[in-house]
Amino acid sequence: MPRPGTEALRLGALHRLALLAEPRRGAAGERLARGTGSSLEFQDRRAYQAGDDVRHVDWAALARTDQLLVRQYREEVLPRVEIVLDPSRSMGVEDAKGQFAVDVAAVLSMAARSAGFQSLVAFAGDRPDVVDAARFETTGVEFTSRTAWPAALAAATAALRSGSMRVLVSDFLFAHDAFEIVRPLAARGGGLALVQILGDFDVAPEVGAAVRVVDSETDATRDLVLDARTVERYRARLGRLTSALDEECRRAGARFVRLESKAGIGAAARAMSTIGMLELERV
Repeated sequence: MPRPGTEALRLGALHRLALLAEPRRGAAGERLARGTGSSLEFQDRRAYQAGDDVRHVDWAALARTDQLLVRQYREEVLPRVEIVLDPSRSMGVEDAKGQFAVDVAAVLSMAARSAGFQSLVAFAGDRPDVVDAARFETTGVEFTSRTAWPAALAAATAALRSGSMRVLVSDFLFAHDAFEIVRPLAARGGGLALVQILGDFDVAPEVGAAVRVVDSETDATRDLVLDARTVERYRARLGRLTSALDEECRRAGARFVRLESKAGIGAAARAMSTIGMLELERV
Protein backbone atom coordinates (compact mmCIF):
# COMPACT_ATOMS: atom_id res chain seq x y z
CA MET A 1 0.00 0.00 0.00
CA PRO A 2 1.68 3.28 -1.10
CA ARG A 3 2.13 5.78 1.72
CA PRO A 4 3.35 9.37 1.47
CA GLY A 5 7.12 9.57 1.12
CA THR A 6 9.46 11.63 3.26
CA GLU A 7 10.03 14.25 0.56
CA ALA A 8 6.29 14.71 0.02
CA LEU A 9 5.74 15.28 3.73
CA ARG A 10 8.64 17.75 3.81
CA LEU A 11 7.26 19.72 0.86
CA GLY A 12 3.77 19.66 2.35
CA ALA A 13 5.09 21.25 5.53
CA LEU A 14 6.75 24.03 3.50
CA HIS A 15 3.63 25.08 1.60
CA ARG A 16 0.18 26.52 2.20
CA LEU A 17 -2.84 25.76 0.07
CA ALA A 18 -3.78 28.95 -1.78
CA LEU A 19 -7.42 29.92 -1.37
CA LEU A 20 -9.20 28.77 -4.52
CA ALA A 21 -12.37 30.64 -3.65
CA GLU A 22 -13.76 32.35 -0.60
CA PRO A 23 -15.67 29.69 1.38
CA ARG A 24 -19.43 30.01 1.58
CA ARG A 25 -20.16 27.72 4.50
CA GLY A 26 -18.45 26.16 7.47
CA ALA A 27 -18.27 25.81 11.22
CA ALA A 28 -16.76 28.47 13.45
CA GLY A 29 -13.07 28.81 12.68
CA GLU A 30 -10.28 31.06 11.58
CA ARG A 31 -11.26 32.52 8.19
CA LEU A 32 -13.85 35.16 7.36
CA ALA A 33 -16.72 34.56 4.98
CA ARG A 34 -19.06 36.91 3.13
CA GLY A 35 -21.95 36.43 5.55
CA THR A 36 -22.56 38.13 8.86
CA GLY A 37 -21.96 36.39 12.15
CA SER A 38 -20.26 36.80 15.50
CA SER A 39 -16.58 37.45 14.78
CA LEU A 40 -14.87 40.60 16.03
CA GLU A 41 -14.38 42.18 12.59
CA PHE A 42 -16.90 44.95 11.94
CA GLN A 43 -18.64 44.77 8.56
CA ASP A 44 -21.57 47.25 8.42
CA ARG A 45 -24.57 48.80 10.18
CA ARG A 46 -28.25 48.32 9.49
CA ALA A 47 -31.57 49.38 11.00
CA TYR A 48 -32.58 47.61 14.21
CA GLN A 49 -35.20 44.87 13.77
CA ALA A 50 -37.29 43.15 16.41
CA GLY A 51 -35.36 40.22 17.85
CA ASP A 52 -31.88 41.68 17.23
CA ASP A 53 -29.34 41.24 19.99
CA VAL A 54 -29.32 44.51 21.96
CA ARG A 55 -25.61 44.00 22.59
CA HIS A 56 -25.04 44.89 18.94
CA VAL A 57 -26.91 48.20 19.09
CA ASP A 58 -24.64 51.08 18.06
CA TRP A 59 -25.40 53.55 20.86
CA ALA A 60 -22.94 56.10 19.52
CA ALA A 61 -24.73 56.14 16.17
CA LEU A 62 -28.06 56.54 18.00
CA ALA A 63 -26.71 59.61 19.80
CA ARG A 64 -25.43 61.14 16.56
CA THR A 65 -28.27 60.34 14.18
CA ASP A 66 -31.26 59.49 16.39
CA GLN A 67 -31.49 56.19 14.45
CA LEU A 68 -31.47 52.80 16.14
CA LEU A 69 -28.81 50.81 14.30
CA VAL A 70 -27.08 47.52 14.96
CA ARG A 71 -23.50 46.63 14.12
CA GLN A 72 -22.86 43.63 11.87
CA TYR A 73 -19.75 41.49 11.97
CA ARG A 74 -18.25 39.14 9.43
CA GLU A 75 -18.95 35.45 9.92
CA GLU A 76 -16.07 33.21 10.91
CA VAL A 77 -15.83 29.87 9.12
CA LEU A 78 -13.52 26.90 9.19
CA PRO A 79 -12.98 26.17 5.49
CA ARG A 80 -13.01 22.53 4.53
CA VAL A 81 -10.85 21.02 1.80
CA GLU A 82 -11.79 17.65 0.37
CA ILE A 83 -9.06 15.95 -1.63
CA VAL A 84 -10.86 13.39 -3.80
CA LEU A 85 -8.41 10.65 -4.76
CA ASP A 86 -9.01 8.12 -7.50
CA PRO A 87 -8.07 4.66 -6.06
CA SER A 88 -8.81 2.77 -9.28
CA ARG A 89 -6.51 0.05 -10.57
CA SER A 90 -5.33 2.24 -13.45
CA MET A 91 -3.78 4.65 -10.95
CA GLY A 92 -1.59 1.87 -9.56
CA VAL A 93 -0.70 0.06 -12.77
CA GLU A 94 2.79 1.57 -12.45
CA ASP A 95 4.27 1.57 -8.95
CA ALA A 96 5.86 4.97 -9.55
CA LYS A 97 2.53 6.43 -10.70
CA GLY A 98 0.64 5.19 -7.64
CA GLN A 99 3.33 6.47 -5.28
CA PHE A 100 3.35 9.81 -7.08
CA ALA A 101 -0.44 10.18 -6.74
CA VAL A 102 -0.23 9.48 -3.01
CA ASP A 103 2.63 11.97 -2.61
CA VAL A 104 0.73 14.70 -4.48
CA ALA A 105 -2.36 14.15 -2.32
CA ALA A 106 -0.19 14.28 0.83
CA VAL A 107 1.41 17.58 -0.21
CA LEU A 108 -2.06 19.04 -0.79
CA SER A 109 -3.49 17.74 2.50
CA MET A 110 -0.58 19.07 4.58
CA ALA A 111 -0.62 22.42 2.75
CA ALA A 112 -4.36 22.69 3.43
CA ARG A 113 -3.84 22.23 7.16
CA SER A 114 -1.02 24.78 7.11
CA ALA A 115 -3.49 27.26 5.62
CA GLY A 116 -5.96 26.67 8.45
CA PHE A 117 -8.33 24.36 6.59
CA GLN A 118 -10.02 21.24 7.82
CA SER A 119 -8.43 18.71 5.46
CA LEU A 120 -10.07 15.42 4.48
CA VAL A 121 -9.23 12.81 1.86
CA ALA A 122 -12.10 11.10 0.04
CA PHE A 123 -11.47 7.80 -1.74
CA ALA A 124 -13.84 7.59 -4.70
CA GLY A 125 -13.71 3.84 -5.20
CA ASP A 126 -15.79 0.69 -4.83
CA ARG A 127 -16.78 1.83 -1.35
CA PRO A 128 -16.49 5.60 -1.04
CA ASP A 129 -14.71 6.56 2.16
CA VAL A 130 -13.63 9.82 3.77
CA VAL A 131 -10.69 9.96 6.20
CA ASP A 132 -8.90 12.78 7.97
CA ALA A 133 -5.63 13.95 6.47
CA ALA A 134 -3.50 12.67 9.37
CA ARG A 135 -4.79 9.12 8.87
CA PHE A 136 -4.15 9.27 5.13
CA GLU A 137 -0.61 10.53 5.66
CA THR A 138 0.01 7.51 7.88
CA THR A 139 -1.76 4.73 5.97
CA GLY A 140 -1.90 5.81 2.32
CA VAL A 141 -4.26 4.00 -0.05
CA GLU A 142 -4.57 0.81 -2.12
CA PHE A 143 -5.30 1.23 -5.82
CA THR A 144 -7.69 -1.69 -6.17
CA SER A 145 -11.06 -0.17 -7.11
CA ARG A 146 -12.88 -1.81 -10.02
CA THR A 147 -15.74 0.69 -10.23
CA ALA A 148 -15.69 2.99 -13.25
CA TRP A 149 -14.52 6.32 -11.87
CA PRO A 150 -17.37 8.53 -13.12
CA ALA A 151 -19.79 6.29 -11.17
CA ALA A 152 -17.49 6.12 -8.15
CA LEU A 153 -17.05 9.89 -8.19
CA ALA A 154 -20.80 10.45 -8.29
CA ALA A 155 -21.23 8.17 -5.26
CA ALA A 156 -18.41 9.87 -3.36
CA THR A 157 -19.81 13.32 -4.11
CA ALA A 158 -22.85 12.48 -1.98
CA ALA A 159 -20.54 12.34 1.06
CA LEU A 160 -18.94 15.73 0.34
CA ARG A 161 -20.05 18.88 2.08
CA SER A 162 -21.73 21.58 0.04
CA GLY A 163 -19.59 24.72 -0.03
CA SER A 164 -16.29 22.95 0.65
CA MET A 165 -13.24 23.26 -1.58
CA ARG A 166 -12.48 20.17 -3.70
CA VAL A 167 -9.28 18.92 -5.30
CA LEU A 168 -9.66 15.90 -7.61
CA VAL A 169 -6.57 13.73 -8.08
CA SER A 170 -6.88 11.22 -10.94
CA ASP A 171 -5.41 10.27 -14.30
CA PHE A 172 -8.84 10.97 -15.88
CA LEU A 173 -8.05 8.20 -18.40
CA PHE A 174 -11.63 7.02 -18.82
CA ALA A 175 -14.51 7.86 -21.10
CA HIS A 176 -16.10 11.06 -19.84
CA ASP A 177 -17.39 14.49 -20.73
CA ALA A 178 -15.27 17.20 -19.10
CA PHE A 179 -18.37 19.32 -18.54
CA GLU A 180 -20.10 16.53 -16.59
CA ILE A 181 -17.05 16.07 -14.36
CA VAL A 182 -16.30 19.74 -13.64
CA ARG A 183 -19.57 21.64 -13.52
CA PRO A 184 -21.50 19.71 -10.82
CA LEU A 185 -18.51 19.82 -8.45
CA ALA A 186 -17.76 23.47 -9.17
CA ALA A 187 -21.40 24.47 -8.69
CA ARG A 188 -21.72 22.91 -5.23
CA GLY A 189 -18.23 23.71 -3.93
CA GLY A 190 -16.37 26.69 -2.56
CA GLY A 191 -13.55 26.12 -5.04
CA LEU A 192 -12.33 23.38 -7.36
CA ALA A 193 -9.06 22.12 -8.78
CA LEU A 194 -8.27 19.09 -10.92
CA VAL A 195 -4.86 17.40 -10.75
CA GLN A 196 -4.15 14.95 -13.56
CA ILE A 197 -1.59 12.29 -12.66
CA LEU A 198 0.18 10.55 -15.55
CA GLY A 199 2.74 7.75 -15.41
CA ASP A 200 5.59 7.17 -17.86
CA PHE A 201 3.57 4.79 -20.04
CA ASP A 202 0.54 7.11 -19.98
CA VAL A 203 2.65 9.93 -21.43
CA ALA A 204 4.86 8.05 -23.88
CA PRO A 205 3.86 4.49 -24.77
CA GLU A 206 6.64 2.86 -26.76
CA VAL A 207 6.06 1.86 -30.38
CA GLY A 208 6.45 -1.92 -30.68
CA ALA A 209 5.72 -2.54 -27.00
CA ALA A 210 3.68 -5.63 -26.19
CA VAL A 211 0.96 -4.76 -23.70
CA ARG A 212 -1.87 -6.59 -22.01
CA VAL A 213 -5.02 -4.53 -21.61
CA VAL A 214 -7.08 -5.60 -18.57
CA ASP A 215 -10.69 -4.55 -18.04
CA SER A 216 -10.73 -3.17 -14.50
CA GLU A 217 -14.28 -4.41 -13.88
CA THR A 218 -14.31 -7.87 -15.49
CA ASP A 219 -10.59 -8.77 -15.63
CA ALA A 220 -11.02 -9.59 -19.32
CA THR A 221 -7.65 -9.29 -21.07
CA ARG A 222 -6.46 -8.43 -24.56
CA ASP A 223 -2.85 -8.64 -25.76
CA LEU A 224 -1.69 -5.93 -28.16
CA VAL A 225 1.47 -4.79 -29.89
CA LEU A 226 1.51 -1.02 -30.20
CA ASP A 227 2.23 0.12 -33.74
CA ALA A 228 3.14 3.68 -34.69
CA ARG A 229 -0.39 4.58 -35.79
CA THR A 230 -1.95 3.34 -32.56
CA VAL A 231 0.53 5.31 -30.44
CA GLU A 232 -0.02 8.45 -32.53
CA ARG A 233 -3.81 8.20 -32.16
CA TYR A 234 -3.48 7.59 -28.43
CA ARG A 235 -1.28 10.66 -27.94
CA ALA A 236 -3.69 12.81 -29.92
CA ARG A 237 -6.61 11.57 -27.84
CA LEU A 238 -4.71 12.20 -24.59
CA GLY A 239 -3.98 15.73 -25.76
CA ARG A 240 -7.65 16.36 -26.51
CA LEU A 241 -8.70 14.93 -23.16
CA THR A 242 -6.25 17.11 -21.22
CA SER A 243 -7.20 20.21 -23.22
CA ALA A 244 -10.91 19.63 -22.63
CA LEU A 245 -10.39 19.35 -18.86
CA ASP A 246 -8.24 22.49 -18.83
CA GLU A 247 -10.74 24.46 -20.88
CA GLU A 248 -13.74 23.37 -18.82
CA CYS A 249 -11.92 24.28 -15.60
CA ARG A 250 -11.19 27.75 -16.97
CA ARG A 251 -14.85 28.23 -17.85
CA ALA A 252 -15.94 27.15 -14.37
CA GLY A 253 -13.34 29.28 -12.56
CA ALA A 254 -11.50 26.14 -11.42
CA ARG A 255 -7.79 25.22 -11.61
CA PHE A 256 -6.22 22.45 -13.66
CA VAL A 257 -2.71 21.04 -13.69
CA ARG A 258 -1.20 18.03 -15.44
CA LEU A 259 1.59 16.30 -13.51
CA GLU A 260 3.90 13.54 -14.73
CA SER A 261 5.37 11.06 -12.28
CA LYS A 262 8.79 11.05 -13.98
CA ALA A 263 9.24 14.74 -13.08
CA GLY A 264 9.11 13.99 -9.34
CA ILE A 265 7.23 15.47 -6.41
CA GLY A 266 9.44 18.58 -6.25
CA ALA A 267 8.51 19.54 -9.81
CA ALA A 268 4.87 18.79 -9.00
CA ALA A 269 4.92 21.22 -6.06
CA ARG A 270 6.46 23.90 -8.30
CA ALA A 271 3.83 23.33 -10.99
CA MET A 272 0.99 23.62 -8.46
CA SER A 273 2.57 26.82 -7.13
CA THR A 274 2.77 28.27 -10.64
CA ILE A 275 -0.99 27.99 -11.17
CA GLY A 276 -1.78 29.36 -7.70
CA MET A 277 -2.77 26.15 -5.90
CA LEU A 278 0.17 26.27 -3.49
CA GLU A 279 2.30 28.99 -1.98
CA LEU A 280 5.39 28.80 0.18
CA GLU A 281 4.71 29.06 3.90
CA ARG A 282 5.81 32.39 5.34
CA VAL A 283 8.47 32.05 8.01
